[in-house]
Amino acid sequence: MQAELPNQETNVSDLLLYVNCPRKVYFINRGYELFPKMNEQRLERMILKELSLTYPEILRKCTLNADTLRKELETSLTQICTDLPLLFPRELADVTREILEEGEARARAKIPEIAANLIEALEEYGKEPMLAALTPVKIEPFLSSKKLNLKGVPSKLVCFEGAQIPSILKPGSCPEQGVWASDRIHVAALAMLLEAGSEKEVPFSFVEYVSYGLLRRVVIRSSDRREVLKISREVEKIKAGLMPERKEGKFCKECSFLEHCALDSSLMSKFF
Repeated sequence: MQAELPNQETNVSDLLLYVNCPRKVYFINRGYELFPKMNEQRLERMILKELSLTYPEILRKCTLNADTLRKELETSLTQICTDLPLLFPRELADVTREILEEGEARARAKIPEIAANLIEALEEYGKEPMLAALTPVKIEPFLSSKKLNLKGVPSKLVCFEGAQIPSILKPGSCPEQGVWASDRIHVAALAMLLEAGSEKEVPFSFVEYVSYGLLRRVVIRSSDRREVLKISREVEKIKAGLMPERKEGKFCKECSFLEHCALDSSLMSKFF
Protein backbone atom coordinates (compact mmCIF):
# COMPACT_ATOMS: atom_id res chain seq x y z
CA MET A 1 0.00 0.00 0.00
CA GLN A 2 1.40 3.39 -1.00
CA ALA A 3 2.07 5.84 1.85
CA GLU A 4 -0.34 8.73 2.26
CA LEU A 5 0.86 11.84 0.47
CA PRO A 6 1.81 14.80 2.68
CA ASN A 7 -0.46 17.85 2.66
CA GLN A 8 0.93 20.54 0.38
CA GLU A 9 -0.23 23.55 -1.58
CA THR A 10 -2.13 22.76 -4.74
CA ASN A 11 -0.39 23.78 -7.95
CA VAL A 12 -2.31 25.84 -10.50
CA SER A 13 -1.30 23.19 -13.05
CA ASP A 14 -3.41 20.71 -11.05
CA LEU A 15 -6.47 22.90 -11.61
CA LEU A 16 -5.85 22.80 -15.35
CA LEU A 17 -5.45 19.03 -15.25
CA TYR A 18 -8.76 18.81 -13.41
CA VAL A 19 -10.54 20.88 -16.07
CA ASN A 20 -9.10 18.56 -18.71
CA CYS A 21 -9.79 15.36 -16.75
CA PRO A 22 -10.01 14.95 -12.93
CA ARG A 23 -8.37 11.53 -13.09
CA LYS A 24 -5.20 13.06 -14.49
CA VAL A 25 -4.78 14.86 -11.17
CA TYR A 26 -4.94 11.49 -9.42
CA PHE A 27 -2.31 9.85 -11.59
CA ILE A 28 0.11 12.81 -11.73
CA ASN A 29 0.09 13.18 -7.95
CA ARG A 30 1.05 9.52 -7.65
CA GLY A 31 4.19 9.82 -9.71
CA TYR A 32 3.00 9.05 -13.23
CA GLU A 33 4.42 11.06 -16.15
CA LEU A 34 1.94 13.23 -18.02
CA PHE A 35 3.85 13.57 -21.26
CA PRO A 36 5.31 10.91 -23.53
CA LYS A 37 8.76 11.37 -25.05
CA MET A 38 9.56 14.60 -26.85
CA ASN A 39 8.02 14.82 -30.30
CA GLU A 40 7.84 17.38 -33.10
CA GLN A 41 4.67 19.03 -31.79
CA ARG A 42 6.02 19.55 -28.27
CA LEU A 43 9.27 20.92 -29.67
CA GLU A 44 7.38 23.32 -31.95
CA ARG A 45 5.47 24.64 -28.95
CA MET A 46 8.64 25.11 -26.91
CA ILE A 47 10.21 27.10 -29.75
CA LEU A 48 7.16 29.33 -30.22
CA LYS A 49 6.95 30.10 -26.50
CA GLU A 50 10.59 31.17 -26.50
CA LEU A 51 10.04 33.18 -29.67
CA SER A 52 7.19 35.10 -28.05
CA LEU A 53 9.57 36.32 -25.33
CA THR A 54 11.57 38.09 -28.04
CA TYR A 55 8.56 40.04 -29.42
CA PRO A 56 9.22 43.19 -27.32
CA GLU A 57 12.84 43.49 -28.45
CA ILE A 58 11.86 42.90 -32.07
CA LEU A 59 8.92 45.35 -32.00
CA ARG A 60 11.08 48.09 -30.50
CA LYS A 61 13.47 48.06 -33.45
CA CYS A 62 10.99 47.24 -36.23
CA THR A 63 8.95 49.56 -38.37
CA LEU A 64 5.33 48.65 -39.05
CA ASN A 65 6.31 46.51 -41.99
CA ALA A 66 5.29 42.85 -42.26
CA ASP A 67 8.35 41.85 -44.32
CA THR A 68 10.80 43.40 -41.86
CA LEU A 69 9.01 41.89 -38.89
CA ARG A 70 8.93 38.46 -40.52
CA LYS A 71 12.70 38.59 -41.18
CA GLU A 72 13.42 39.59 -37.58
CA LEU A 73 11.24 36.74 -36.30
CA GLU A 74 13.06 34.32 -38.60
CA THR A 75 16.43 35.46 -37.25
CA SER A 76 15.24 35.18 -33.66
CA LEU A 77 13.83 31.69 -34.23
CA THR A 78 17.16 30.51 -35.66
CA GLN A 79 18.96 31.72 -32.53
CA ILE A 80 16.35 30.10 -30.27
CA CYS A 81 16.84 26.72 -31.96
CA THR A 82 20.57 27.02 -31.28
CA ASP A 83 19.97 27.92 -27.62
CA LEU A 84 17.17 25.44 -26.91
CA PRO A 85 19.39 22.48 -25.85
CA LEU A 86 21.12 24.82 -23.39
CA LEU A 87 17.78 25.98 -21.97
CA PHE A 88 16.20 22.52 -21.74
CA PRO A 89 19.06 19.99 -21.49
CA ARG A 90 17.03 17.31 -19.71
CA GLU A 91 14.01 17.49 -22.03
CA LEU A 92 16.13 17.46 -25.20
CA ALA A 93 18.84 15.04 -24.07
CA ASP A 94 17.71 12.14 -26.27
CA VAL A 95 15.95 14.01 -29.07
CA THR A 96 16.99 13.00 -32.59
CA ARG A 97 18.13 15.43 -35.27
CA GLU A 98 15.03 14.55 -37.31
CA ILE A 99 12.70 15.65 -34.50
CA LEU A 100 14.71 18.84 -33.95
CA GLU A 101 14.55 19.73 -37.64
CA GLU A 102 10.84 18.92 -37.94
CA GLY A 103 9.99 20.89 -34.80
CA GLU A 104 11.89 23.89 -36.13
CA ALA A 105 10.22 23.62 -39.54
CA ARG A 106 6.76 23.48 -37.95
CA ALA A 107 7.50 26.56 -35.82
CA ARG A 108 8.99 28.46 -38.77
CA ALA A 109 5.86 27.83 -40.82
CA LYS A 110 3.85 29.85 -38.28
CA ILE A 111 5.94 33.02 -38.66
CA PRO A 112 3.96 34.67 -41.53
CA GLU A 113 0.70 34.45 -39.55
CA ILE A 114 2.39 35.61 -36.35
CA ALA A 115 3.89 38.62 -38.13
CA ALA A 116 0.58 39.55 -39.76
CA ASN A 117 -1.33 39.39 -36.46
CA LEU A 118 1.30 41.41 -34.60
CA ILE A 119 1.21 44.11 -37.28
CA GLU A 120 -2.59 44.22 -37.10
CA ALA A 121 -2.52 44.58 -33.31
CA LEU A 122 0.13 47.32 -33.49
CA GLU A 123 -2.00 49.27 -35.94
CA GLU A 124 -5.14 48.83 -33.82
CA TYR A 125 -3.79 49.44 -30.31
CA GLY A 126 -0.54 51.36 -30.89
CA LYS A 127 3.07 50.44 -30.29
CA GLU A 128 3.46 51.60 -26.68
CA PRO A 129 0.39 49.78 -25.27
CA MET A 130 1.43 46.61 -27.12
CA LEU A 131 4.96 46.84 -25.77
CA ALA A 132 3.61 47.33 -22.24
CA ALA A 133 1.37 44.27 -22.58
CA LEU A 134 4.16 42.10 -23.99
CA THR A 135 7.24 43.21 -22.04
CA PRO A 136 7.95 41.16 -18.90
CA VAL A 137 9.00 42.80 -15.67
CA LYS A 138 9.45 39.28 -14.28
CA ILE A 139 9.66 35.95 -16.10
CA GLU A 140 8.21 32.85 -14.42
CA PRO A 141 7.97 34.27 -10.87
CA PHE A 142 6.88 31.85 -8.14
CA LEU A 143 3.58 32.84 -6.49
CA SER A 144 2.21 31.18 -3.37
CA SER A 145 -0.61 31.71 -0.87
CA LYS A 146 -1.26 29.73 2.31
CA LYS A 147 -4.71 31.30 2.53
CA LEU A 148 -5.63 29.95 -0.90
CA ASN A 149 -3.56 26.78 -0.37
CA LEU A 150 -2.33 27.42 -3.90
CA LYS A 151 0.91 28.05 -5.77
CA GLY A 152 1.73 28.75 -9.39
CA VAL A 153 4.09 30.30 -11.91
CA PRO A 154 2.78 32.71 -14.56
CA SER A 155 4.77 32.83 -17.79
CA LYS A 156 5.53 36.45 -16.95
CA LEU A 157 4.33 39.55 -15.15
CA VAL A 158 3.88 42.73 -17.15
CA CYS A 159 3.34 46.31 -16.02
CA PHE A 160 0.17 47.57 -17.71
CA GLU A 161 -1.87 50.66 -16.81
CA GLY A 162 0.25 51.10 -13.68
CA ALA A 163 -0.32 47.60 -12.29
CA GLN A 164 1.47 44.27 -12.40
CA ILE A 165 -0.56 41.82 -14.48
CA PRO A 166 -0.03 38.06 -14.95
CA SER A 167 0.36 36.80 -18.49
CA ILE A 168 0.45 33.23 -19.78
CA LEU A 169 1.93 31.90 -23.02
CA LYS A 170 -0.27 29.29 -24.68
CA PRO A 171 1.15 27.46 -27.70
CA GLY A 172 -1.99 25.52 -28.64
CA SER A 173 -5.02 26.45 -30.71
CA CYS A 174 -6.78 29.79 -30.33
CA PRO A 175 -10.54 30.48 -30.20
CA GLU A 176 -11.97 33.01 -32.63
CA GLN A 177 -12.99 35.26 -29.75
CA GLY A 178 -11.90 35.44 -26.13
CA VAL A 179 -10.00 32.58 -24.51
CA TRP A 180 -10.57 28.90 -23.78
CA ALA A 181 -12.35 28.07 -20.51
CA SER A 182 -9.23 26.40 -19.09
CA ASP A 183 -7.15 29.50 -19.90
CA ARG A 184 -9.70 31.67 -18.08
CA ILE A 185 -9.34 29.45 -14.99
CA HIS A 186 -5.55 29.60 -15.37
CA VAL A 187 -5.28 33.40 -15.40
CA ALA A 188 -7.94 33.80 -12.70
CA ALA A 189 -5.97 31.55 -10.36
CA LEU A 190 -2.76 33.48 -11.06
CA ALA A 191 -4.53 36.80 -10.52
CA MET A 192 -5.82 35.59 -7.15
CA LEU A 193 -2.29 34.52 -6.17
CA LEU A 194 -0.89 37.89 -7.18
CA GLU A 195 -3.61 39.64 -5.20
CA ALA A 196 -2.84 37.52 -2.13
CA GLY A 197 0.78 38.68 -2.24
CA SER A 198 0.21 42.35 -3.10
CA GLU A 199 -3.20 42.93 -1.46
CA LYS A 200 -4.20 44.84 -4.59
CA GLU A 201 -6.96 43.82 -6.96
CA VAL A 202 -5.87 42.35 -10.28
CA PRO A 203 -8.87 43.11 -12.52
CA PHE A 204 -7.59 41.43 -15.68
CA SER A 205 -4.87 39.22 -17.11
CA PHE A 206 -3.37 38.45 -20.52
CA VAL A 207 -3.27 35.27 -22.57
CA GLU A 208 -0.81 35.11 -25.47
CA TYR A 209 -1.61 32.51 -28.11
CA VAL A 210 1.95 32.27 -29.33
CA SER A 211 1.29 30.07 -32.36
CA TYR A 212 -0.68 32.96 -33.84
CA GLY A 213 0.88 36.11 -32.37
CA LEU A 214 -2.45 36.98 -30.71
CA LEU A 215 -2.82 38.70 -27.34
CA ARG A 216 -6.12 38.48 -25.46
CA ARG A 217 -7.10 40.54 -22.42
CA VAL A 218 -9.23 38.63 -19.90
CA VAL A 219 -11.37 40.40 -17.30
CA ILE A 220 -11.33 38.42 -14.04
CA ARG A 221 -14.94 37.85 -12.99
CA SER A 222 -16.38 36.75 -9.65
CA SER A 223 -17.59 33.59 -11.36
CA ASP A 224 -13.99 32.83 -12.40
CA ARG A 225 -12.78 33.24 -8.82
CA ARG A 226 -15.61 31.04 -7.56
CA GLU A 227 -14.68 28.33 -10.05
CA VAL A 228 -11.01 28.47 -9.01
CA LEU A 229 -11.95 27.91 -5.36
CA LYS A 230 -14.36 25.11 -6.25
CA ILE A 231 -11.85 23.24 -8.41
CA SER A 232 -9.06 23.77 -5.89
CA ARG A 233 -11.11 22.06 -3.18
CA GLU A 234 -11.96 19.16 -5.49
CA VAL A 235 -8.27 18.76 -6.32
CA GLU A 236 -7.42 18.64 -2.60
CA LYS A 237 -9.83 15.72 -2.18
CA ILE A 238 -8.24 13.85 -5.10
CA LYS A 239 -4.73 14.42 -3.78
CA ALA A 240 -5.91 13.05 -0.44
CA GLY A 241 -6.91 9.79 -2.14
CA LEU A 242 -10.30 10.22 -3.81
CA MET A 243 -10.49 8.47 -7.19
CA PRO A 244 -12.77 10.52 -9.51
CA GLU A 245 -15.34 8.72 -11.62
CA ARG A 246 -14.16 7.75 -15.08
CA LYS A 247 -15.81 9.70 -17.88
CA GLU A 248 -15.26 8.72 -21.48
CA GLY A 249 -14.15 11.66 -23.62
CA LYS A 250 -12.99 12.28 -27.18
CA PHE A 251 -9.34 12.55 -26.11
CA CYS A 252 -9.26 9.43 -23.95
CA LYS A 253 -7.64 7.29 -26.66
CA GLU A 254 -4.70 9.72 -26.83
CA CYS A 255 -4.20 9.87 -23.05
CA SER A 256 -0.95 8.51 -21.64
CA PHE A 257 -2.89 7.13 -18.65
CA LEU A 258 -5.38 5.13 -20.70
CA GLU A 259 -3.95 1.75 -19.73
CA HIS A 260 -4.29 2.48 -16.02
CA CYS A 261 -7.55 4.42 -16.23
CA ALA A 262 -9.34 1.68 -18.19
CA LEU A 263 -8.85 -0.85 -15.39
CA ASP A 264 -11.92 -1.87 -13.43
CA SER A 265 -12.27 0.41 -10.37
CA SER A 266 -12.09 -2.44 -7.87
CA LEU A 267 -8.95 -3.77 -9.51
CA MET A 268 -7.40 -0.31 -9.68
CA SER A 269 -7.82 0.15 -5.94
CA LYS A 270 -5.42 -2.75 -5.38
CA PHE A 271 -2.70 -0.85 -7.24
CA PHE A 272 -3.35 2.61 -5.84
